[in-house]
Amino acid sequence: MTYQKSQWFVFYTFPRAEKVVAHTLQQRKYESFLPLFKTIRVWKNRQKKKIYRPLFPGYIFVKTVETEIHNILQIPQISTYIKIGNTPCVIKNDDINKIKRILNSETSMFVDDNFHCGDPVRIIHGTLSGCEGILIQHKGKHRFGIQLKEINHTVIIDIHASMLERIV
Repeated sequence: MTYQKSQWFVFYTFPRAEKVVAHTLQQRKYESFLPLFKTIRVWKNRQKKKIYRPLFPGYIFVKTVETEIHNILQIPQISTYIKIGNTPCVIKNDDINKIKRILNSETSMFVDDNFHCGDPVRIIHGTLSGCEGILIQHKGKHRFGIQLKEINHTVIIDIHASMLERIV
């Protein structure tokens, strides 16, 4: 019998079904990760409310073995899984951990679905010390990004250049 190692796979959900899918996966004892960030929503009556929105709308990460993908696809709100050719797309455990650290740092962030060419950098100070990513300059500000090439998204945070060092 061959042992399969659990890996992070990416599933695509129906629109606005990410939280329901995360709850269903939890009930079925799957390890999942739905990165959420806090934002303020202004309703039509001008009332403000803090809500949690998915960092990557339409995506959820599930740590499992490849043979379980078919069972996960049976969840009604899951559309498909992300694949390259016929091979399921795998996200590195290190990238998942970096995203978790960024979310825990409560730094203002946004997600960009365009690739940006930049220098590879490492954060050398602060709670995100040791995280590696790319340097992005946008409108005169330095930003730090972690690319998830598999789903064509980049998590980006504002950061001062003095907190970064170039990776050679």
